[in-house]
Amino acid sequence: MDGVLYIVATPIGNLDDITYRAVKVLSDVDLIAAEDTRHTLKLLNHLEISKPLISYYKETEKVKSKIIIEKLKEGKNVAVVSDAGTPGISDPGAILCSMAIEENIPVTAVLGPSAFVQALITSGFDTSDFSFYGFLPVKENVRKDFLKNLKERKETLIFYESPHRIDKTLSSMFEAFGAERRVVISRELTKIHEEYLRGTLGDMIDFPEDAKRGEFVIIVEGAKNIESDTDDDKIIECIKEYLEKGYSLKESVGIVSDELNLRKNYVYNIAKKI
Repeated sequence: MDGVLYIVATPIGNLDDITYRAVKVLSDVDLIAAEDTRHTLKLLNHLEISKPLISYYKETEKVKSKIIIEKLKEGKNVAVVSDAGTPGISDPGAILCSMAIEENIPVTAVLGPSAFVQALITSGFDTSDFSFYGFLPVKENVRKDFLKNLKERKETLIFYESPHRIDKTLSSMFEAFGAERRVVISRELTKIHEEYLRGTLGDMIDFPEDAKRGEFVIIVEGAKNIESDTDDDKIIECIKEYLEKGYSLKESVGIVSDELNLRKNYVYNIAKKI
């Protein structure tokens, strides 16, 4: 029988965030595929776990995935981990998962920390509707065009960024979204020096030098709408129209919010009056 591929989330900073199930899986598997074997070895030593390791980073992802698939076909159970957080979320893991599925090899996830989730739920922004984009394009013109296409998005926007690019990224966001758009920049999450910088993009354009350490999660509030310009009765009338056509309440809210350029949670609260 084929082995099982375990996608294992590991702490993003505080080692106490490891789950009991993650410890058990890492203790039981035959092989651990690690983004950086040196980094993972520190975690395994902390957990008093000794297992064979194979490096599995972005530049070798396709080649190493084939090797790991062969190990799985031999019946070996394999855990894939990234340096921090959940594999596949802006980290290696997605290609291996896809290849395993194509080979009908069992795949399961061992849930745990994810930096963007922690940053989102501590941002104070809307968590009912959001989009995660990971790292932005490196080329300035491509990055600026990408962000301009997001200017009118109403949901909360989430990005990752590194210390040496934070200035350029915030400058591009300032240009695309405007000075008044609210933003929360999180750094050193779960660590001793965990920090949340809150304000507008205008406030963040001169990013403090002493804060340029660690990986960043940038949470940008969605575009605001002048919701008072749309009468509640009109929204209810539109919702009823789609309900009568056979759409669910959730589908109707989504369609009407897009048609009237309103937040989904705003339309939903009005729809509850029906």
